[in-house]
This record gives sequence, structure tokens and C-alpha cells, in this order.
Amino acid sequence: KHKDFDSFFEDLLPAEKVICLRVRELLLRNFPNMKEKFSYGVPYYWVFSRICFLYPASFPYSGSEAGVAFGFARGHLLSNEQGLLDLGTRKEVAYIRILSEKDIREEPLLEILHEAILIDEEWRRKKKI
Repeated sequence: KHKDFDSFFEDLLPAEKVICLRVRELLLRNFPNMKEKFSYGVPYYWVFSRICFLYPASFPYSGSEAGVAFGFARGHLLSNEQGLLDLGTRKEVAYIRILSEKDIREEPLLEILHEAILIDEEWRRKKKI
């Protein structure tokens, strides 16, 4: 459905817009080598492969009534030392449910993102061998 951020942004609810803009800005400011690509109508952020994505509650199949799920493609491999990730019944993808802008805690999110990028780099090394 969506192929770029502007199109995606137009379909968001006001509270989702604030959350998605803040998280996107955090990602692109701190990880300039990250690429934004769209799959399933939502933005995924890549270095060598999919690292994370934003999935608003207002979109189909979100499984939530409010906020934005900040998902991690290899969430099952993350340490979750911050206690923010929810794997639920899923085998790989873990989420952080962000209900409002005040729920965006930059330091713990950056720690998780750094770890996710290290896992992505390790995955790339193993793939090359």
C-alpha cells in the first residue's frame, strides 16, 4: 500500500504521527547508514537486513488498539536488559509498544538498536562465510 514515508504518514492517526516522527528521527539521526524501505505498507529500517519497523495500531493486523509497535526483526536474539521488548507468542519478532510520545525513552531504545545492529552485522558475517 505505502511506498514512501509521506504516503504512510498521511494515513496515521494524530497520536501515531507524533510517535512515528520521533522514532524515525531518532533512527535516522543516530544511525545515518540505516536505510528506510517499505514492506507490508510500513517502514522497515535496514543496515544489511531488516532491523526494525514501525507498525501503527490503526493499521490492519496490528493486534493493538492504540499507539505504535516498534518491532525488531530478530527480537528473539536481543538481550532485553532494558525490559522493554515483548516477544509474546512470536518466535522471532519482538515489539516495544509505544502508546504516547512520553513513552519514547531514547537511551534504552538506542541501547536496543545498537545491539540489534551488532546482531545484523554478525548475521552478515556468517552469511558471507
